[in-house]
Amino acid sequence: MSLRRSQRERRPSRKEGFQYDWSLPRGRPTPKSWSILEVLKRIDQDRVLVRWNPTNGREWPDSPVDLRINPELRARLEKNGSNPKVKAFKDQQMAIEPRELGALRQLIYDNLGNRYTPSKEGHSRRVTVTLPFPESSFRRLFLQKLSIPICQELLEEQPLENCFGQRAISILPGETMEELDAILGESWGDRTFNTNTVCSVIKEEEILVSWGYKKRELFSHKNCPRCNWDKESGERRPEACTTTVSYLVGEAELSFTFSRRRGLWEPGMM
Repeated sequence: MSLRRSQRERRPSRKEGFQYDWSLPRGRPTPKSWSILEVLKRIDQDRVLVRWNPTNGREWPDSPVDLRINPELRARLEKNGSNPKVKAFKDQQMAIEPRELGALRQLIYDNLGNRYTPSKEGHSRRVTVTLPFPESSFRRLFLQKLSIPICQELLEEQPLENCFGQRAISILPGETMEELDAILGESWGDRTFNTNTVCSVIKEEEILVSWGYKKRELFSHKNCPRCNWDKESGERRPEACTTTVSYLVGEAELSFTFSRRRGLWEPGMM
């Protein structure tokens, strides 16, 4: 018996002619990132309390973040530990007041980086740091607080002239060094590291404090006969230049000169 094909028309399948409107993903979906608005405070050694940025107009409650699983945040905070706006290190930050003394302490610290030296006892070196320092601050912070005869003489000068050379303040070991310690604050002359190495100001040697307006001269050669001499003029060229001098006006500066030396940490240091 032979089978014959049905004469009925085949109904089209619903899937025939249907177009799928999709494509394979090009990459793995990235998890949603939460943006930190501010680090409010440090909870403990490994956790900080943060405030989140609002998303889609919705605000989120403050919550702790574990720095052990957020090394990027830890590195960012440690890099900005000296920034007064970083609240996470507020209890660990040392703010020096007044502002002029804070700037002087920073320069002294930056020049106490003599950590690695070939000798066991370290070598000493004379260092001078200079910074802008108003006359009123110099009078209030140094002349009025140091019991050195020259300080009393300089206090009576009106106006105060440059205190360079023989007029500089010489601070020697003893009572005046203790007075300087009281002015600059605790541990001003020691820079410690994460090892027991210390770079310190040698307080057994003289410290010089000078103040004044440094002379900065500008020499103009525009009208100098020697520089503008024409060999075809027939005249003899002058042997020396004749210049016009002008002076660059700046702020009064304080110079602080000391000796430094590397050593090992001792009891009583920071």
